[in-house]
Formats: sequence, structure tokens, C-alpha cells
Amino acid sequence: MLKKANRTVMNMGLAALLVPAALTFSTTSASANDGGAAPAPVQEKVTPSVPQQQATTTTNQKVIVNVSALNIRQGASFSSPVVGTATQGQEFAILKEANGLVEIAPNKWISKSSSYVTIASGKPSASQVKGVSTSTPSTSTASTSAAQETSTPAPAPTTSTASGSTVNVARSLVGSPYQWAGNTPSGFDCSGFIAYVFNHSGHSISRTSVANYWNMATKISSPQPGDLVFFQNTYTSGPSHMGIYIGNGQMIHAGSHGVAVADLDVSYYQDHFLGYGRF
Repeated sequence: MLKKANRTVMNMGLAALLVPAALTFSTTSASANDGGAAPAPVQEKVTPSVPQQQATTTTNQKVIVNVSALNIRQGASFSSPVVGTATQGQEFAILKEANGLVEIAPNKWISKSSSYVTIASGKPSASQVKGVSTSTPSTSTASTSAAQETSTPAPAPTTSTASGSTVNVARSLVGSPYQWAGNTPSGFDCSGFIAYVFNHSGHSISRTSVANYWNMATKISSPQPGDLVFFQNTYTSGPSHMGIYIGNGQMIHAGSHGVAVADLDVSYYQDHFLGYGRF
């Protein structure tokens, strides 16, 4: 009886070896924790092995962004490098379309999926065209300026030489990559960016947390270029993200895609807005 049981166990073990094991794959979506910046742009769904198409010119059509942030790519392919983001409510004239994307400015493409945008006839509403904030990768530590689709620049600083210098230093760093705890042009997080900019524009401040900067700052209700913008309850509770106000309802901050210009009327920033401050 014991020998029979042993044979049964051995046969079961042999059968297990002969049956191919099921292969299980798991995928995770990578998203940088940026110390409180807006959520990373949505990752567009891509149908694999789709033959690439020639771009066709489109006239009298516009695209309206329906998500908080959407990748802007350098070419008409979802594998093309991301060079910036378009934000919710922005409208752009469609120049060309191909491979499930539309061109909104020379070498600037976004998904045309109805999950992310609305395609409509006509020209963009003037009040909704806020420019395309992009960053160009650089092989050096020097950063490039953000490319703007519109020709209207943000107002020049009017408060003082110091605040003007602060905005100029901040603008010179647009395009620097994101790096947790980074505080140099080779990589910044949000508070490291603030410390670097102010220490290179006639101020002397120590590197500390967003919460401490909020406590240090003089609270103001009418910001001027060079002042600070604070946000709360982003990746953690309390003051948790900040940027530098540059006028025209915009700021420069170190977000999950690096140092970039952002519009403060984006719903994410409105929902997490804490207040303005000044050093």
C-alpha cells in the first residue's frame, strides 16, 4: 500500500514537470514623484505595429485638450521624444495629422484620441491659446528656453531689479530635468529649484522644505513677477509644492517633467492652491 502511494506521488510530480508553467506578466506605469507637482501627463494608448503614415495637411480645424496634461511629442509617432505638455482647456490649430496624432506647432504633436482631446471646426479661441510650453534636451548643464507657440511674451518684471533677476534666472533653467532632492541645473526638485534661483539672483536662502518656505514667506494677495506660488495637499498633506510667479497668470516650477512654464488656471493648480508669498 505504501509503495502504491509513493508511485502516485511520483507520477503527480512528473506530470507537474511536463505541464508548461503559465507565464504571468505584470506592468506598472512609471510616474515621477515630483514633490508636489501636477500629475504626470497621461500616457497615450498606442496600438502596436501600426504602419506609419504620411502626414496630411489639415485646414480650419482645431484641437481642444480635455485632460489635465497631455504629452507633446517631437514627431508624428508615439515613440517620438516628449518635449513638453499641453494643459486642459488649451486650443490649437491643427496643422497636420498622422498616425493618431495632430501637429499643433512645427515639430509639436499631440494625440488626437477622443479620450484626451476634442477635434472641432474653426480656429482656436484667442482666450484659450496660451502657448506650448516645451523643453529641449541638452547635452550640457546649461538649459534652453521654453519654446512658445504664441508671440506674446509674459510681462516683464516691474517690481525691482532683484525680482527681475529672479525671473531671468528661473527662465534660464527651463528644460532642466527633474531629480528628487536635486538643486543644480543637472536636476531639480521644486524646493531645490527655488533655493538655486534665489541664491543666484541676489538673495541668500538655505535649502529647506516647501512647508518651511511657506512659513518663512511674507503672505501677499497680489503677486508680482519674482514672488512665490504655494500649493498644498499634492503628494503629501500641507504645503508641498511651489513655483515662481512670472506674471500673466503663469509660473515656472520644477515639475515631474523638469523645469517648465505652467498656467495657474489649470484645474489641478486651482484645486491645490495655497497662496502667494514673498522673500
